[in-house]
Amino acid sequence: MIYPQLHFTGQVWRPPYEAGSQLLQITSGCTWHKCKFCSLYHGTQFRMSPLSEVEEDLKVIRQWQPRARRVYLTGANPFALSYNKLMDVAFLLRKYLPHLVSFGMFARVTEHRAKVGGRTEKPSAHEARQHQHRY
Repeated sequence: MIYPQLHFTGQVWRPPYEAGSQLLQITSGCTWHKCKFCSLYHGTQFRMSPLSEVEEDLKVIRQWQPRARRVYLTGANPFALSYNKLMDVAFLLRKYLPHLVSFGMFARVTEHRAKVGGRTEKPSAHEARQHQHRY
């Protein structure tokens, strides 16, 4: 029997407290590459996973863990994605894993600061419905 494989590029790491979480690659590599304490992503260029790969991986996770309650988004900094791409990922998570309670990821504090000038507030109910109907 051939088992479907998830898309993972480079080194995959998760904190010990995420041991029970499903892993989903959203980015690979790191946006910063300057932390003196970290050797995890050196040599791996930063890359955002295409939504098509994310959706394929979610289908596999749904097949093998249909009642998954937590997902850990891998990569050094998935929060580097734009607000709209993060919303796309969130809606895909909701679509394929209806029992999901939460998800986690690494983020640099400067990424939050960069979003303050853009879009960090909650979308209106109308915007959320429009976005949801895309899937």
